[in-house]
Amino acid sequence: MLTKEGLEALWYGQHVVENQEDGGTTEALVKFEYASLVWLPVFCPGQPVVWITCPRLLKRYKMIAGISAELPATYTAPKTLQGRQVGVNRKVLFFNLGFMEIEQSADLSQWIPIGADLPESNLVVVGDNDIAILHDMALYRQSRVALEDTQKKAKKGAFFDVEALPEGSVLVFPVALKQKGWKPFGNSASSELYFGGLESIGFGRYRVTLGGDYL
Repeated sequence: MLTKEGLEALWYGQHVVENQEDGGTTEALVKFEYASLVWLPVFCPGQPVVWITCPRLLKRYKMIAGISAELPATYTAPKTLQGRQVGVNRKVLFFNLGFMEIEQSADLSQWIPIGADLPESNLVVVGDNDIAILHDMALYRQSRVALEDTQKKAKKGAFFDVEALPEGSVLVFPVALKQKGWKPFGNSASSELYFGGLESIGFGRYRVTLGGDYL
């Protein structure tokens, strides 16, 4: 890990430069872009959980990971997908809002990011028009409230709703380096990190795995 004093300022930039009246900052040697979904777990009643994606999400992952293969077609899944068999070559997945017919099969293992522990048999590529409603259906939602210290009464303004990605979601983000030698996890390429708030109830916890020529 970056435990030596001053290394965080070297790699991530110094917040305030000393002896400068304008309070300028130093430029970071490491830059992070936004993270986007690659695979999203969705519950199917009476069937195993499946991880879904769409060509639009895979297109960005393809660019980041440098994958040369063509994007898989929509409504594609591995032959081993445990959907409900309908006819000879048809399988159907049943969601809370309806059902989806798998139109063709393909090997999707090359579209699993490094370090992602996903069952290859439970991957499904859906259409770009379907991902929005499936994403909304898969989100974890919970209402929370803080109580007064001396009585079972909600504190004023302490009621709020929580919305989060479900456990097992896989995201990807590119990292740009101006200099080699960056080792945020020491000699390991993977570590657990927290992003965002509500760590006390387990939110924001991710296993981060670095890929590519980052050293």
